[in-house]
Amino acid sequence: MRRLPLKKIEAFVAVARAGSLAQAALRLNLTVPALSRRIQLLETELDARLFERQPRGLSLTEIGRDYFSALDPVWERMAQATERVRREATRHAITVSTMPTFAANWLIPRLQQFQANHGQIDICLETSAEIEDLTARPEIDCAIRLGRGPWPGLVCEPLLAVDATPVASPQLLGKVGDCREPRALLEQKLIGTSHQIAFWQEWFAGVGIDATPHHCLAFDNLQVVYEAAAAGMGIALGLDPVVRPFVASGRLTPLFAKPVRLPRQFHLVHRGGRAGQARGFAQFRDWLFAEAAAFAA
Repeated sequence: MRRLPLKKIEAFVAVARAGSLAQAALRLNLTVPALSRRIQLLETELDARLFERQPRGLSLTEIGRDYFSALDPVWERMAQATERVRREATRHAITVSTMPTFAANWLIPRLQQFQANHGQIDICLETSAEIEDLTARPEIDCAIRLGRGPWPGLVCEPLLAVDATPVASPQLLGKVGDCREPRALLEQKLIGTSHQIAFWQEWFAGVGIDATPHHCLAFDNLQVVYEAAAAGMGIALGLDPVVRPFVASGRLTPLFAKPVRLPRQFHLVHRGGRAGQARGFAQFRDWLFAEAAAFAA
């Protein structure tokens, strides 16, 4: 099978679309004589006249019209497919799994700056209160998890320490009176996530109290916990960094000046090795740790 004369076909399609040698030459970044020469060579190769030369330009012959009607949609699909591949080759997407509270209160406010500096990398967030299994879900490139770690079979890099302090709405503090003594909290309505009893136990242990709270209202994610606390439904355990926007806005007030450093922290979790990483992951990881260091400082 003969090789297709693609440059000559490109010239023909451009001229047929524009109806003008001059306009087509401008679009192809060619001189008019060079473009005209390509058309002549194609006509010679096909042994068919494709254009009628007229004083005011060119018009397609009957054969030329049939040829153009067959080529035009195919050429357009080729152009679209090429552009799609070009975009995919230069734009990378990284899927990150994380808890909704971390995404809303820490990560998303910083992502705009990352996108400004790395416009070719898209960050896709999957938020869930559950821990996603990265080995079973290859489409997830990494996760930001709150816990003790490590998680078997994965690279677990400590990202942010967690300092905890009880927080409540200013209105609730006005109703319940003085809760500035840690043991007094055991008599108050505490709220947390369904697995956060252990967090409360760790905080009480940090202030020298061996106790398990008995009046703990549970919600399914930490963002809802903080919204409930801001609405006056109880006292929540504020985890810095994710509670900081609530405190900064005045919606929640820390009950104690000195936080307790929990044994849990936020980790960046991934499979490790270049073969298991999306393109652009290294840039995202470096940026993430730089932001964490700035936040800690």
